[in-house]
Amino acid sequence: MFALKSWLCCVAFLTSAVAFAQAPKATVMPFPLELKRTPSGFSKEDKEALQREYTRILRLAGAVVPDFARYDLALKELKRQDCEREDECLVQLAKKAESLYALYTSVDYTLEGAVLVSGRVVRDDGRVASPTETVKLAKGRDAFKDIAKNALVQLFTQLKIGELPATRPVEVVKDPVKDPVKDPVLLKDPPPPLPPLVVEDKGAGQRSAGQGLVYAGAGVAVLGGVLAGVGAGLGYGQELSQKNVPPGQLDTVVAAQALTTVGFVGLGVGAATAAVGAILWGTAVPAPVSTVSVVPTAGGGMVQFGGRF
Repeated sequence: MFALKSWLCCVAFLTSAVAFAQAPKATVMPFPLELKRTPSGFSKEDKEALQREYTRILRLAGAVVPDFARYDLALKELKRQDCEREDECLVQLAKKAESLYALYTSVDYTLEGAVLVSGRVVRDDGRVASPTETVKLAKGRDAFKDIAKNALVQLFTQLKIGELPATRPVEVVKDPVKDPVKDPVLLKDPPPPLPPLVVEDKGAGQRSAGQGLVYAGAGVAVLGGVLAGVGAGLGYGQELSQKNVPPGQLDTVVAAQALTTVGFVGLGVGAATAAVGAILWGTAVPAPVSTVSVVPTAGGGMVQFGGRF
């Protein structure tokens, strides 16, 4: 019965091999079949024969295996034995063999007398083309070698060796300049206009006060100068005790002295007021002067201004 099943499997693989003969096949570099445990009596010659069957069954599954020279050179250059757990090991093996794929397969003989075969396929760029698959067959009365070969046939079918692409798919990378990603345009109401810029002139009051003092001081100074000139013209400088002053001109001399005194006082007060106004005008501060006054005093005048400084 088992012989019949094995013959049918071989026929199926031969048929699929004919079907794939017309299409390009994927290149697969197999890592040597790892025999973890074997039954007693399984000789070294049996192991070598199973290794050859391993490669032959892989070809029947639809893969192109590198020739012996390239196969042997790739294994010598690999110099690592961790392909069972490391995909990078298979990546390096595929590159050294100039194959698109690399295959790892192991065969184990369990304590219950079953044959356990597992394997996976990794592409030369690190992509796992076929993840790990496992086939478990009971040994029964058939030879271990025959059961192992039948398990390999089923394993390669589950790994879809014959369906592996013969070339690496070309990934289309969009050019951000030629094919920009256009975001949807959302129409929104325009933002409200900004309010007009209002600049508060905090020194306007002080400047106004300064201008008023300058004008007022200038007017007082001019008036004082006029009075002083008039008084000097009427006889300023003559003393009342002088005997040469005619009695009729005594009132004129007194009036001239009074005008001259008032004129000089007005001239001084006006000049001081104008000077203070100029200072206030030129140094306008945020807190303007609130009050300004001119107070005449005996022999002169005084300027007063109040506010917060």
